[in-house]
Amino acid sequence: MFRSRQFIIGIVISVIFLAWALSNEPLDKVWEALLRANYWSLIPALALYFIGVWVKAARWRVLLLPILPKITLRRTFDIIVIGFMANNILPAKIGELVRAYVISRREKVRKTTTLATIFVERIFDGLTMLGFAAAAILFILFFDREMLMRGSDHKLGELIQNLDTAIIVLSIVFFGLLVVFITVASSRSRVESLVAFGLRFLPGRLHERAERLSGSFVDGLASLRSASSLALVFVLSIVAWLFETSMYYVIGTWGFDLRSDNGMQLPFYAYILTTAIVNLSGLIPQAPGQAGVFDAIAKVVLVGAFGVASTSATSYVLVLHYPALLLPVTLLGFAFLARESLSWSDLTDLEKTRARASEQAHEMEGPLTDIELVQEGKISEGEAEEDLEEAGEGPPDKSQT
Repeated sequence: MFRSRQFIIGIVISVIFLAWALSNEPLDKVWEALLRANYWSLIPALALYFIGVWVKAARWRVLLLPILPKITLRRTFDIIVIGFMANNILPAKIGELVRAYVISRREKVRKTTTLATIFVERIFDGLTMLGFAAAAILFILFFDREMLMRGSDHKLGELIQNLDTAIIVLSIVFFGLLVVFITVASSRSRVESLVAFGLRFLPGRLHERAERLSGSFVDGLASLRSASSLALVFVLSIVAWLFETSMYYVIGTWGFDLRSDNGMQLPFYAYILTTAIVNLSGLIPQAPGQAGVFDAIAKVVLVGAFGVASTSATSYVLVLHYPALLLPVTLLGFAFLARESLSWSDLTDLEKTRARASEQAHEMEGPLTDIELVQEGKISEGEAEEDLEEAGEGPPDKSQT
């Protein structure tokens, strides 16, 4: 598991980003900033974070209700926390697959069906983060340009101001497309027609992979039969991420008193932009828990756009990331795992099974990789079904197609 290709690549990338985050940083000054921090801020910050997780659980329950009408909010909360724990410790962001595996053990639902709802979650999370970034930058450009720093030490702020017209146009286009997305996604027939039209322009293998991913998205959207339910999922996504952003804000404001070069305390929208960019950086291959990548990207935003002192930004990011975002949910995840009568070895076996099939074809791992390997004939169908079942993914349910 920990010798797989993707895990090694992720570790290397994370080490590079962590070295970048700590380069030219006087560690004694960082330590002094850590000692000066107000750690009482972690109490309200963690409360806000877990409220956000609860809202995400409510969102997932909305997606699951058509296939699991009796599932409770407490149940979806427990499973999401287990998934977060797995993502924080195991490679290849296996938490989504773990969630499908855990829920299938108690509920009579196909793992592929569950994965489809989780895939829809990821789409909404991505759209929310893009929306946060666009909204924060538009607000800054129109109402508070003074908060953006310029100069060689503030390259991100310089870049945003130099490309202001292009950013404004792209942001307006994004929000327009978002409205179109919500309108189209509320109708399965419209989604299928649009997907079929788009797939016509993709070549060979790219067409095949896009077809599988779009099929999962359409299956996940099938649980949302109306524009109102789709809008509810979107609103819950925004609310959940606002709670997490509030966690960033509380630790930054109360815990570290982060200020820009001009001495002004960072406004809430600065944390909105930070939240958006660091979570979008999750697309970069990296070690479990976004180690290194999160730290470097968050520091770039805080220092490069808003002029926060480098040592203050570094100490803040280290506390925000490890004791606040990773440790509590990971410990709680282990507790919920034990309550599910599952062991750590169950999760590692799950990852080993998926990694083995993926490594055979030198593919990057992911919830759909095993199915792709079968369709390409790189492992036999019988072997694939056995691997997929062990890994909690199972072959597609033909009765649902």
